[in-house]
Amino acid sequence: MLHDMSDKLWTNSTQDDFYLKTGMTFLQDGDCQNALEFLSIATDINPQFGEAYGYMGVAFYTLGMWTEAMDSYQKALSLDSSLEKVYFFRGVLHSKLAHYEEAVNDFSIAIEWDNLFDDAYCYRGACRAFLNDHKGAISDLRLAAHLGNRIAQKMLNLRGILW
Repeated sequence: MLHDMSDKLWTNSTQDDFYLKTGMTFLQDGDCQNALEFLSIATDINPQFGEAYGYMGVAFYTLGMWTEAMDSYQKALSLDSSLEKVYFFRGVLHSKLAHYEEAVNDFSIAIEWDNLFDDAYCYRGACRAFLNDHKGAISDLRLAAHLGNRIAQKMLNLRGILW
């Protein structure tokens, strides 16, 4: 993939965690290529490391590599279905691809895991609007607004809807 494993320095059980954390640091700094390199090493060391695949999905998404992002999200969730943020990120990708029903489903799962997840309510509300579920959209946007989501607040304010 993006790296050469011949120069591995560690062989203990914290190796995959080191590569995950390093990859996450690169991702937070906006360096998606290096993030992918380190995250890929983490998954080579531990092919069952769902969290690393989830972050790979975020890096691929940021790079505009939609197919790779979706594949990474699918792999992450097949390994660990409790990764609520991965459902959220996959929902964001579905919404970008205009797969609004799939997006609503993913945001709903993320909300089941964390019922105070304001961004998930906001995105789900927007997707529901695209699906002409205006009552559901307003309900989600109001809840997101009450939870402090400024985007939802602005969306409702622009439409003159009290929240």
